Amino acid sequence: MTVSNEAIAQAIAARFNIEESRIVPEASLEDLGFDSLSQVDLAQLLRKKLGVQISDAQLSEVATVGDVLALANGKA
Repeated sequence: MTVSNEAIAQAIAARFNIEESRIVPEASLEDLGFDSLSQVDLAQLLRKKLGVQISDAQLSEVATVGDVLALANGKA
C-alpha cells in the first residue's frame, strides 16, 4: 500500500495541531516543532492510523516530512 503525502499531512495536522499547508515534503520536522518525544508519538500514529510499520528508531533518523513519506513507502 502506498501512503500519500496528503494522508501523512492530514494525520500529522490532526494529531499535532499543525496547519496542514505547512506539512510539505521539504518541511523539516524540527521546524514543525517535533522533538524526540513527538517523533515517537508520530511513529505510533503512523502505525495505528495508516498501518505503516515504522519503528521509533527508524523515525528518529529522518529530518523532513519527505523522509517520513519515503520511509512509510519503504524507500528509505
